Amino acid sequence: MTLNKETLIGIIESIAKKLIDSEKILTELDSHIGDADCGAGIRRGFEAVLSGLGELRDYDPPDILKKVGFTLASTIGGTSGAMLGTGFIETGKSLSNSTDISIGEIANALEDALTIIKRRGGNTEVGDKTLVDALQPAIESIKASAEGGEQNIESVLEKACAAAREGSDRTVDMVARKGRASYLGDRSKGHRDPGSVYITLMFEASLERIKNSQ
Repeated sequence: MTLNKETLIGIIESIAKKLIDSEKILTELDSHIGDADCGAGIRRGFEAVLSGLGELRDYDPPDILKKVGFTLASTIGGTSGAMLGTGFIETGKSLSNSTDISIGEIANALEDALTIIKRRGGNTEVGDKTLVDALQPAIESIKASAEGGEQNIESVLEKACAAAREGSDRTVDMVARKGRASYLGDRSKGHRDPGSVYITLMFEASLERIKNSQ
């Protein structure tokens, strides 16, 4: 199965609505190890994405992703805005001018974006207690599915969601080594990283959209 423009826009809409609805959860998580502004920033960014949803139909998938990325980067602010903006923009760049995107192309584009995200985050790695702890396992899962010849996008996303959740779960017992939470040292342990949560929610929203469209 390939991912076309209408499906992509539907996924973006689903992600935006789910993250807007998750503002309180993200704020609560960020209040323990951050500045308690994660939820408000995420809501602000994805409300801007929703308001411009109609315009996205004028673009092909790569440019849709880049436009969403620029919107998020300019409206969320802080680390979350930079990382999410970078993720969407770099994924769009890696897709070239594709109109119907295969699972293999998705995997490669996400992998390219992850490389830039990690670099922009100060060479962030799994174990640093950041969004990478959920994002990298999910992308690795999609890559493995593509390399195994999997063509069912619902199945691919189910595995990616499970990988993201497991990665987010592991952040609870981590001591933060990057970002605002790293200033707390050992006190950051025992709290889930909010970035890993919104990454997981994004994959869950994508899966929900695919399921509802079939």
